[in-house]
Amino acid sequence: MAKLTSRNSVNTTPQVVEKKFSPQLLIPCEATQGGESHHHFPEYDAIMARYGVDDVRIVREFEKAISTAQRVWIIDKHLFSEDGKNPSHGRRIKKVVNWFLTNHIQTIRILTGHHDDQAEIEKEFKALEDSVTDGRAKVDDPLKVEISFALKDFDYIHDRFAIIDEELWHFGATVGGFHRDVNAASRGWSADAHKAVQFFDTAWKMANANRKK
Repeated sequence: MAKLTSRNSVNTTPQVVEKKFSPQLLIPCEATQGGESHHHFPEYDAIMARYGVDDVRIVREFEKAISTAQRVWIIDKHLFSEDGKNPSHGRRIKKVVNWFLTNHIQTIRILTGHHDDQAEIEKEFKALEDSVTDGRAKVDDPLKVEISFALKDFDYIHDRFAIIDEELWHFGATVGGFHRDVNAASRGWSADAHKAVQFFDTAWKMANANRKK
């Protein structure tokens, strides 16, 4: 796994800033379709370009938001499972892990479904946790990673969601927009106003409690 290059001290003191949210519709597209707007549905050529690509591109705005985030919570049953004709789950796992190679991230919580490579996923995230924490000054908060594979035990959630700091994201397919078929994401929703944090906590607690029964 890649290493963080900076060991500079990170200011993790929360800043009290009232953020104004502006909802947006985002549709993943490939870099080769530079003329296509990711705020509009794609034309046929763009659909085919994305459908046939081997290494699909995620939503650029999502990638950028994570790069400066302190908190990222995700609910997605299939986050670590790649689609396509020749799926590489190992590649998907590494992609997701590498999202969080930043100097800002403090808390990661992922509620997902059963995966045959659970041990590998846990190993990769433990390495991430150690790498990010070791790269920080001793006075800074360590990275805390929590992953649960118990979503099947709270099997009432169809869509996929992410909370990035105080912003709620909604995905019609895999979080990040990995899927090759036409799919859309929306951002710019207040996680607090829509009670997304409470919902995530409820899903997390119930899924893990049911698994223990």
